[in-house]
Amino acid sequence: MLDGLGYFLRYLLAIGCAALAMGSQIVLLPWLAVGELHLSASQVGWVQSAVLLPGVVLMLVGGALADRRGAMTFLPWLYATVMLCHVCMLWLVAREALMLPVLLLYALTLGVCQAFIQPLRDKVLPRFMGTSGSLQSSVVQVSLCVYIAQALGVAIAGQLSRLGVAGVLAIQASALLVCAGVFWQLLRVSPPATQPADNEAVAGESVGNAIGSGFGFVMRHRVLRHLILLVGFNGFMHIGVFVVALPLLARDIYQQDALYFSSLQLLFVVGNVTATLALLKRGQVEYPGRSVLFCLLYAGIIMVAIGAKPTSTGLFMLVFAWGVVAGISSSLGKSLLQQQVEERFRGRALSIYQLALFGAAPLGALACGYAMHYWGALMLFKVGGGMSLVLFGLYLCSRSMWKST
Repeated sequence: MLDGLGYFLRYLLAIGCAALAMGSQIVLLPWLAVGELHLSASQVGWVQSAVLLPGVVLMLVGGALADRRGAMTFLPWLYATVMLCHVCMLWLVAREALMLPVLLLYALTLGVCQAFIQPLRDKVLPRFMGTSGSLQSSVVQVSLCVYIAQALGVAIAGQLSRLGVAGVLAIQASALLVCAGVFWQLLRVSPPATQPADNEAVAGESVGNAIGSGFGFVMRHRVLRHLILLVGFNGFMHIGVFVVALPLLARDIYQQDALYFSSLQLLFVVGNVTATLALLKRGQVEYPGRSVLFCLLYAGIIMVAIGAKPTSTGLFMLVFAWGVVAGISSSLGKSLLQQQVEERFRGRALSIYQLALFGAAPLGALACGYAMHYWGALMLFKVGGGMSLVLFGLYLCSRSMWKST
């Protein structure tokens, strides 16, 4: 029988395998659009939106279901479905049938699965936390595992010229098979004592009522309300610029290939890892909301600097710094939510958080894709950075996030 630490380590193994597959997808999907199909900026925006858009429609449903009895049993099946998506794409690539409609359908299916996976994965963290430490420490450890695995996945995808698209897809499918297997095993061996009572109140509510009560709780909570607003801005502006403008910046402005783009992605994830290690070494952060606000300031400065068209070395340094800032913001933002939310609303609050982040991202990706026709990649970075600085200035007038613990 496993102890608390054993369950937590297996949980880390499962999400690490999933993060490795996601890391490869971060590079593979946009490069299939940019490097293989040679799509325009607006078409790249549609592809990136397809993988992010289901979060807008389904994330709240996923959060409501995550608060119901026995919801965790869906996790291994959802990861197995994502694995089958990669297997199907592998078969299509082998038949040289890659085209825009196929890529859009592939991205959309991945997005649908992720809309249900995200709230479930985060909802079950407290029950597998065991003796690993405080909730904030556990969230940071999970973030570290995810970032390291994503970095490995990005590095693997960076070898597209050697492995080929089929090789990267095969690695993704294998990692997800392990992930689904570990979660299935955890469900079988996890003793009832390690799991908190299921939310009986939610079980008697319709999905619509459960979503509504979750929204009401978040909107009435002064810290969570401001956190969700800030996260929504990050999703729209920062992720939107990152997923659309960065690959086109590498191809059109710096005249580089997939290896260069994957190196940028890898440096971003290495920045995430560096930030998470620093947070683990530092220990408990007394005012995480304040740190999240300063991350907004630093991200704005970095984006303006990228818009000034630095040298190739300068771009690498700025993307690494952006990764550090994003890693701190993500870890502390999610830990702040976990600390503030009531257990009976945890799944729905997490889904609203994810909706704000990844629901706004496809809208940002679409807006950035069309804006690039008029402004270009460099100006887009300047505009995004300038808006971040303005929002930081506005938040200086609010004390809710500033004093949140």
